[in-house]
Amino acid sequence: MVEHIRETGQFAFDTEFIGEETYVPKLCLLQLATRERLFLVDPLTVQDLEPIWSMMADPDLETLVHAGDQDLEPVERLIGRCPANIIDTQIAAGFIGQPYPLSLTRTVKVMTGYEVTKGMTFTKWDERPLSDMQNRYAADDVRYLPLVWERMKERLEENGQLAWCLDQCNRSCRMGAFDIDILHICRKFHRRNQLRRAQWYRLCHLVTMRNELASKQDVPPRKLIPDGSLSDLARRRIDNVDELNGIKGLPRPTIQRHGFEIMSAIAEDDDTDRWPDLPVKLREESAEDRMKIDSLWTALSCWCLAREIAPALVTSRSEIAEWVLSGAIDEGVDRLWPQAWKQESAGSFLSRFLSGDIELTMEWKEDRLQQSDDD
Repeated sequence: MVEHIRETGQFAFDTEFIGEETYVPKLCLLQLATRERLFLVDPLTVQDLEPIWSMMADPDLETLVHAGDQDLEPVERLIGRCPANIIDTQIAAGFIGQPYPLSLTRTVKVMTGYEVTKGMTFTKWDERPLSDMQNRYAADDVRYLPLVWERMKERLEENGQLAWCLDQCNRSCRMGAFDIDILHICRKFHRRNQLRRAQWYRLCHLVTMRNELASKQDVPPRKLIPDGSLSDLARRRIDNVDELNGIKGLPRPTIQRHGFEIMSAIAEDDDTDRWPDLPVKLREESAEDRMKIDSLWTALSCWCLAREIAPALVTSRSEIAEWVLSGAIDEGVDRLWPQAWKQESAGSFLSRFLSGDIELTMEWKEDRLQQSDDD
């Protein structure tokens, strides 16, 4: 299989796994396909999968996935290298006039006209033997991707957006791309309920502790300490282990086994340099703010749609809102997007639009939104 794939230079890849029971999802099946052949690899039988992970880290091979972050994660963890030359067809679809995210079923239908088998998403992939229907379902996850990408690439070359697409696809081709993101997790809690500074650092400590304990026990973090319990622990004053029983949803086995670790995590921690800074508290949107944010989001969405780019690939209303309400808008679009392709495309437009150098004039043409005077 590896010899064949290396000769062809390109392969589609997908996995079936169970992620509800263990810290690291349990791999149950690997699917690989080229234009000529299709392979199903049973990781419950084939113990050494290093040749497959090495192919995915080889920049001379093109790896095709669809919404493939979960499928790429094992590469760095198991062989200490990062994925390379990755093409994600879900991302690519967003650069050729399709919404983002778009399911594999709909992507295949749009690009090829074929109907992909559906209905086995929740099957028990670790049971053996697999039925013919299960094998067919799994195979369809990669069967059409070489053809899909061939047609997508033609469209991307025509509309001049291939480089932007590849830039976005390769965002995961770096070391640490799949590490736990403390800031991202804590910001989600903070957005739901604003935290004080001490509570914020306590939450950072708790999130880190939960991840470390879950990794050691090989259980999902939320099974060890549910999100709601984590939020309560960050907010409430807890003086001893017995008071942990008053935290709603916190499992008793967790208290019995890790009560002292939890108490250590919620204690006052002066070592704040370890954690991300507390996000700046944004003012509440005024009526004027809302109109401004909605206007910017609408203008940017129209610009994206006129260029067959899914707006969700570029930004979101909440991101625009934070940019405006934090005052970062005065510092320019550089503060909005760190990625090069976003700066080059949407950033260039938005900067010129805000300065009044260009106008946005739209029309409905050829059954889609287009910009009338495209400069």
